[in-house]
Amino acid sequence: MAVLDPEKSEEFHDFLKNTTLSTPTLKAYKAASEVMFARAVWNPFTKFSQVLKYADLMEKAIEEDAKNAEIRFLRFAIEYNLPRFLGMSKHLDEDLKLIVASRTSIPSMNLDASFSRYIVYFLRGTGLTTEREIAQMEKDLVSRNSD
Repeated sequence: MAVLDPEKSEEFHDFLKNTTLSTPTLKAYKAASEVMFARAVWNPFTKFSQVLKYADLMEKAIEEDAKNAEIRFLRFAIEYNLPRFLGMSKHLDEDLKLIVASRTSIPSMNLDASFSRYIVYFLRGTGLTTEREIAQMEKDLVSRNSD
């Protein structure tokens, strides 16, 4: 999994870097690959440069498709994990609200069932959602997408 393995992060980054498709969702994944690649480099200036590339690409993706829950989840997950001292975690509440509000439309995005389960798992782990919201997400997202 690219998130946990720096070598796979580099492969994921290289693959997306050379991809010519430019949908908002693909831009968001390219942005995610930039920040994941930052974990693989040792130079702090290069790390920060990668994070800035992420921020720029993610902003463009969201400008193009502001209501896309998949894009918002990617940004939420990344910003949740960025060090707070960077001051780049300012969209957490906004993204979380959109994700929870979009829970009934997410299954129509045809996400892999394991990704749907991961969204619920991750949101539960943040402690930023209520148990009621998690139960609704499980009902509307996981159970519908498992069929």
